[in-house]
Amino acid sequence: MKKTIYNEPLWYKEWRDLGFECVNGPKAISLDIKQKNEHFQNLKKQHDVLVRKAKKIKNLQTYFQSYQLDNNEILCLADFILNAFFFVSEFPKHHMQEELIQKFTHFDTKELREDTLKFIDFQKDYIESIRKLSIDNEAKLDLIETLYHPNKMIHGLFEIFKQFQEIYQSIDYNPMLFNCTHNINQDDLNQFFGHIGLKIDETPISIYPTFVNYNKLIFMVEDYHYVLLIGAGLENTALTSYHESRSEQQKLEYFLKVLSDKSKFEILTLLKKKSMYGHELAKAMNLKTPTISYHMDALLDGDFIRIRKENNRIYYSLNEAEIEHMIQYLHQKLLKE
Repeated sequence: MKKTIYNEPLWYKEWRDLGFECVNGPKAISLDIKQKNEHFQNLKKQHDVLVRKAKKIKNLQTYFQSYQLDNNEILCLADFILNAFFFVSEFPKHHMQEELIQKFTHFDTKELREDTLKFIDFQKDYIESIRKLSIDNEAKLDLIETLYHPNKMIHGLFEIFKQFQEIYQSIDYNPMLFNCTHNINQDDLNQFFGHIGLKIDETPISIYPTFVNYNKLIFMVEDYHYVLLIGAGLENTALTSYHESRSEQQKLEYFLKVLSDKSKFEILTLLKKKSMYGHELAKAMNLKTPTISYHMDALLDGDFIRIRKENNRIYYSLNEAEIEHMIQYLHQKLLKE
């Protein structure tokens, strides 16, 4: 495995998650992790200050309001701008704004990521596709404006990112906290991947610290590439004991939240029949692949699925033992004396 460890956040992902939290709340439900380092409480206070200051920035709603469409797709303008042509780990470190303006100005559907907003028909009448979306009229106009006047809309997003950057610099946090990634070794990774059923292979992995997600571990699967974000408030042992560090009650509460989500429940019922890869699940549910990845991250977080790589595809399957355990625990809590 080609492992690249960074000592600063994946900034566009960091700022995107900050904007999302300001408008919609934290991106995903998260379980409490016991492996918190000595700076955790201070980081929590700094995180709250960060969000409080960031919420005062204008136009956050335009770019970060998240809409759930009729077919359970998730639509967010910032996501569309950032992800139409790139995976998060592919974002150029320099001149990202100019690169995106160039891509949108000379819009070529052949360069779009295959799974980009497939509910919009870019091959035919995409204006009509946008008009039919179940979002408010202002959001529709913002999408159309991005396609017709990308310079204005993309500049607006990066102006917000610039202000996010200034807020980060104004908060008195110790940059050395981002060195948490440097203590991650191959044995830690082997144990983390082994727990979710993924074998270590030649797939590159990039490991970043994260401040806005100071209390989380976030694992993302991209085409031929893995990305792992490690919260700055976690101890090194969080990676190896992440899945065992939560109480039965916490796991049950998370399990019930997952079951209450229509899309996640449907994914579990599909995986009951057979293992499936992302595009296969997306097709079966009429969703785009990034939306499936969003749900799979949550299911992985709760230990409800396993993953394996076969012929350069990531296959998902049920973790029947964990689901059975949660059902038995619920039975015990509700029905047994």
